[in-house]
Amino acid sequence: MIAWRLLSGNLAIKLLALLLAVALWMLAKGFTTVEMDITVPLTLRNVSGGLVVRGKLPASIMVSVAGSRIRFVGFHPERLSLELDAAQLGEGTVVFSGMEKRLALPPEISVLRVYPATIKLTLARQ
Repeated sequence: MIAWRLLSGNLAIKLLALLLAVALWMLAKGFTTVEMDITVPLTLRNVSGGLVVRGKLPASIMVSVAGSRIRFVGFHPERLSLELDAAQLGEGTVVFSGMEKRLALPPEISVLRVYPATIKLTLARQ
């Protein structure tokens, strides 16, 4: 009976302490760094009339990103896409690089790796 009184005494304060402990644990857990691999679809736009793509353009790229767990709460990787603009390109070969700079990522999420890091595009007359 004495043990029950010790446990049930100041019950409101004990429940508040438990709630605060859980909230602090969740907050600390939210700031741990996590990594995520994302497949980002790749599209080519504005190819000049009379030009065709020679070779195979990858349908997507793999991007590894990192950030605190809490920063990924509102992040929707399925909404990401990467567009390569060929409007100013003529016949020949061009290499696109710096893919991590072309992605619209929140500033708190950093890019670790991009595969392929460069995309080689060859345009030729029809």
